[in-house]
Amino acid sequence: DKPVIRIYSDIGLANMEITVELKDWVDVLTYPRGFVENEEVKSTTLSWIVNVSPREAAGDHSSILQHKSTDGALREYSYLFWEAATMEPFRICMKNASCVRSSVLSDGLLQDALLAQGLSTDEATEMATHWLPALTKKEFVLIEFLPSEELDKRAKLNVVPMPALIHRVFMLFRSTDTEHSCNLPLVRSPALALPRGAKKPVIVEWGGMECF
Repeated sequence: DKPVIRIYSDIGLANMEITVELKDWVDVLTYPRGFVENEEVKSTTLSWIVNVSPREAAGDHSSILQHKSTDGALREYSYLFWEAATMEPFRICMKNASCVRSSVLSDGLLQDALLAQGLSTDEATEMATHWLPALTKKEFVLIEFLPSEELDKRAKLNVVPMPALIHRVFMLFRSTDTEHSCNLPLVRSPALALPRGAKKPVIVEWGGMECF
């Protein structure tokens, strides 16, 4: 999986703390390197403290994040990244899944589906291009967008100070040689529309995982 955490804020903020509480995950990797605390065998907390600065480009509400490295230097990043493997696999819920021909994903369907989940054009393009090779390994692919409350049970995202909104898009998928009967359309309706410019920050996270 590749969860990416973006912060949108029209004002600068100092010492924002972002934590991800992981349950039953191993092989953790973060970028920039965050603080990783293993409270017990099956519980790990990832944390970053960042300074948030608005970009100067008109209409671009995404923020530059300053993070202090172990050498004491403040470096700038566009987003935070974490990756880990689950000890207990996620399973696709067929009643919440869609089955599509993988060949049509790159012809606008995947972009439409991600935009409808509330991602911006840049976010949707980043997520689509990252996962497309894995999504198109076989003729069909099952896709489920995991509800945030289900993801929170395994990986709880916390932000201090409290933002205006935390929005998480997490895609489960499984490639298959056979078509499955799923009635749920891949592009949700109505589409979600998220605010990006706000005095209080908006947090957007996207990621995914291949299920076997």
